[in-house]
Amino acid sequence: MIEKWEKVYRKFLEDANLSYSEMGKMMDQYRPKKLYRYMRFDEHWEKNVFEGQVYLSKASNLNDPFDCLVYINHELYIEYMFQVTCEIFPGVDREVLRQTVKESIDGEIDKQMHEMKKKFRVACFTENNIFPLMWAHYADSHKGLCLEYDLSRIPEGYRYGILPIIYSDKRYDATNAVITRNTNLLMNPYYFKSSHWKYEKEWRMVITEDMVIDGEYYADFHEGISGIYLGLKSFEYNKKKIDMIIEEYSQKGIPVHKIIIEPSNYNLRSVQIS
Repeated sequence: MIEKWEKVYRKFLEDANLSYSEMGKMMDQYRPKKLYRYMRFDEHWEKNVFEGQVYLSKASNLNDPFDCLVYINHELYIEYMFQVTCEIFPGVDREVLRQTVKESIDGEIDKQMHEMKKKFRVACFTENNIFPLMWAHYADSHKGLCLEYDLSRIPEGYRYGILPIIYSDKRYDATNAVITRNTNLLMNPYYFKSSHWKYEKEWRMVITEDMVIDGEYYADFHEGISGIYLGLKSFEYNKKKIDMIIEEYSQKGIPVHKIIIEPSNYNLRSVQIS
């Protein structure tokens, strides 16, 4: 059964005249107070942890090969392009035009959508900070960490840009988006994922590369950091870095938590250590 927020959200997504900033403002009533972001100790970790900079990676680098895949009705799109071409070349044999359009488009649609993924940047968040699979997948097999963000302390421009993922067994139908070339509709595939990933309860910030002027693909969330969670194995593999985090966060008054295993089941829980 589809929840109320999803019904409202789907309606917003299909409104070609509704900008993403407007949609983000309307979705504020459904946005959780806090979101979390798992990470490993990679080349971005210090900017993330100490400066509050959230790195937006290329959509083409997302871990799920099905991510952002869409369905396009080739027959409908070819018919549309055929009609357009007929208007441009009214004197050319229509059957010749139809065959030419079909041959030129059939192999190009999926290629264009793949190329489009390279032009978008994505930052992923979740509602769940103690889910074992996510610690394994996104926090370097429990050797990494998870940052907590209080969304009420993040500037509205960023907060409105974070929208929920819709999980579905069917790909997003992007036929109308491709035909109309509407920018709002073309962004929609980045907010749909396979139902297999529903447990992630994901929210995303998506931008196009042309929105970035200085080439720095970071969003400033430093005022929103309200806690940090250190993975089960983080003390064993990253002790010096953990000590740096505890010292700085203690000075800032930001709670530091350690993830531990429940003694009687397979669940995780957090304990505050600073």
